[in-house]
Amino acid sequence: MATYSLANERLRALEDIEREIGAILQNAGTVILELSKEKTNERLLDRQAAAFNASVLHVEAELSAQIRYLTQLPGGLTNSNSGKK
Repeated sequence: MATYSLANERLRALEDIEREIGAILQNAGTVILELSKEKTNERLLDRQAAAFNASVLHVEAELSAQIRYLTQLPGGLTNSNSGKK
């Protein structure tokens, strides 16, 4: 039972990462749209660029944690096969 809750927790973490990537794309789109204007709002650009950078750093850290977890699993074992090879 604990194996399934750990797997569900990992899936939820990946879903959070996916949502954050969506936010990254939205921030980038807002910045591009603002840059296309004749007169840009510097404050908006600064806020969106800061949000973009923070989100990218967070996604990078979370994906690295997921990769570290997967590389630490014993050779060929996954949570779904409970030690069977």
